[in-house]
Amino acid sequence: MAKTDSTIAQEMEVGRRHSPEIAWPTIRLAIIVYAALLVSTWAALSGALPYWVSALINAITLYGSYTVVHEAVHNNIVPRNERLRWLNRFFGFAVCILLWMFFYPHKRSHQVHHTRCNTEEDPDIYARGSFGVVTFWRIPLASLSAFNPLTLYRDCRQFRVPDNERRISMATFAAYTVFVSAIILSGYGYELLVLWFIPWFIGYSIMLVFFTWVPHHSHMETGRYRDTRCSIWPFANFLTQGQHMHLIHHMMSWIPYYQYEKVFHEIRPYLEQNNAKIDGFWPRSE
Repeated sequence: MAKTDSTIAQEMEVGRRHSPEIAWPTIRLAIIVYAALLVSTWAALSGALPYWVSALINAITLYGSYTVVHEAVHNNIVPRNERLRWLNRFFGFAVCILLWMFFYPHKRSHQVHHTRCNTEEDPDIYARGSFGVVTFWRIPLASLSAFNPLTLYRDCRQFRVPDNERRISMATFAAYTVFVSAIILSGYGYELLVLWFIPWFIGYSIMLVFFTWVPHHSHMETGRYRDTRCSIWPFANFLTQGQHMHLIHHMMSWIPYYQYEKVFHEIRPYLEQNNAKIDGFWPRSE
């Protein structure tokens, strides 16, 4: 269909209908990832599960846990109730602990990603490139840079994190370091490596593939309907936690992740009218 009048008002109306007062599925996800990680780790340490089984469970759990942080960054857990909006920050901070992340600089970096998507100012522009180079080189380097306090300080300065939030972020890094050092000095370095670090590295890196490279490739186009895509393939909603419909998120970032697919089906005629990117599992070269 040829592009005609703006359809933004119609799209927004659909989006508003799918934005709840409290995103209970996201809260349940936060509880589930904590419970799964703790139970799986306890089972390995107690001998109830082989280490490799717990490591696999933990990798899957850590892969899925970032969604809670992402929703918290956008205030999508409790979007409108002023008395309860602190829950966004609470759940965001809580799940950041599992991922060695820092809520305040990440939130500001992600906001820049939305406003400067696919431009040279986009913090995620490092994912521009071929699948192999990005997946097996740039994303691992980006993941490991989280352990460098200078990178955290630089991010706080680059994204203009207020002084109090910067101090909290740097103190959080110190707390993480002390906690991990205590585990290693207590003689549990191997357990930490197998049950957290390796699962974190695998799960977090795969998550970045589905949040950065897949939806935005080739990282060259901008605009409401072209800076990211919707991908249709079997079990995508479950396997990517809705990020196969990443375009819906960029169009209306206040919609919770578990509603993306519903919104997509309702507004698909508008998306097609505006020549939005809609393809299959593998990003189509255009």
